[in-house]
Amino acid sequence: MSNVLVIGDTHCPAMLEAYPDFLESIYKSWNCDRVVHIGDLVDFHGISFHAKEVGMPGIEEEVEEARKQVRTLCKLFPKVDYLTGNHSALPSRQAAEAGLPPSMLLSLSQILDLPDTWTVYPRFTDLIIDDVIYRHGDKGRSNQTNAAFLNAQSEFMSVVQGHLHSQGGVLYGANQATRYFGMQVGCGVDPRSPHLNYSKIYSKRPILGCGVVLNGESAIFEPLFLEDWR
Repeated sequence: MSNVLVIGDTHCPAMLEAYPDFLESIYKSWNCDRVVHIGDLVDFHGISFHAKEVGMPGIEEEVEEARKQVRTLCKLFPKVDYLTGNHSALPSRQAAEAGLPPSMLLSLSQILDLPDTWTVYPRFTDLIIDDVIYRHGDKGRSNQTNAAFLNAQSEFMSVVQGHLHSQGGVLYGANQATRYFGMQVGCGVDPRSPHLNYSKIYSKRPILGCGVVLNGESAIFEPLFLEDWR
């Protein structure tokens, strides 16, 4: 049984500068002994399917800046279970569009110089820890209000997910056999970053924070307030 810190989408190099220190404080506060990054470690704006922002750096410069933020996370959390999100899968998605074989691609670990102690799971993986499902969030009942809870109802198991930056929190449910929860862990992006300009057409804004799961039995969403971490 584990106390799991769940890191939200970071979209490096668009991660909020204060997010790593916030994560470290939550990890220590809850005596966590395992870390899951819920996905979208990097943004890959330069090869995104979204419209490109004028004046943004090219993909090589962007990745180099992303590596700096990733190294900060790796130093704080040397052992992590990483769930590949839709943005982190962009190199392989773009390669598939171009008809390139997988043999011509570097892995995410190679692109970002991730340590061997970071386990990178393929996109759409359901990682199960203590009978709780951890997934990025772009599968199942996605893009709906309380998406994690809806997925938990469908799976008859607790579900923890990210992907939806504007959702953070925990809902519990029960049937005759078991109690379960659905937790959206928010994200760790800087809402002022131009990497997030594609989302400005939406009324909902990012919910900053992370999640903690205690022995697979209960979940806590920890919000991060910008005014406290500037």
